[in-house]
Amino acid sequence: MSGDLFFGVMERLTPQLRAGDPSGCEVGAIEALLALPATPFHIAADLNISNDPAEVAAHFDRFYRLESLRLDIGAVYTEMNGFDINPDRWYCDVFAYISDGGIEDWDWLSNWQSEYFYDCTITGLEPLQNVYASKAFRDPANNDASYLSSIVVVTKFQRFMQRCAAEMVDLRVPLYITAHDFDYIARIVPAGK
Repeated sequence: MSGDLFFGVMERLTPQLRAGDPSGCEVGAIEALLALPATPFHIAADLNISNDPAEVAAHFDRFYRLESLRLDIGAVYTEMNGFDINPDRWYCDVFAYISDGGIEDWDWLSNWQSEYFYDCTITGLEPLQNVYASKAFRDPANNDASYLSSIVVVTKFQRFMQRCAAEMVDLRVPLYITAHDFDYIARIVPAGK
């Protein structure tokens, strides 16, 4: 049942995500989670990423400036780590590509051309990280809520990165945003300040 619910919610929200509405996707994911009986994972609805968007934007701009010395960048991708199995620290990595592979087939994302760049720790979700680290994560009674809270986390990250993109100065190519092993990917084009 959990897998069907998980994929069903993502499928329902994908048109909204493709239309550039991470905020609406977050609301939809939270509503799906809150429709379930209460679990420790429901805390996801009340938490927000607390990083300063301007600082994260500066991190991405530094990456873009450095990598653009090596290659002509056509797209950038960021993903959270596999947060459900790595509850001790949540962060995002960033990768650059010489061309934008589009949204029809995500295989191109596994072949980045950039060099390693230090990751960015994500803050504000630590109470949920503690739930993922607890027995609640292994309790089958919480499977549906666990799955849906992971969609909430991804949509919160996408919405947060949309706010960061508004602060970016140098990075002006399409920015793709998700978490590790998710094909639920937002595409945002920063306008530059």
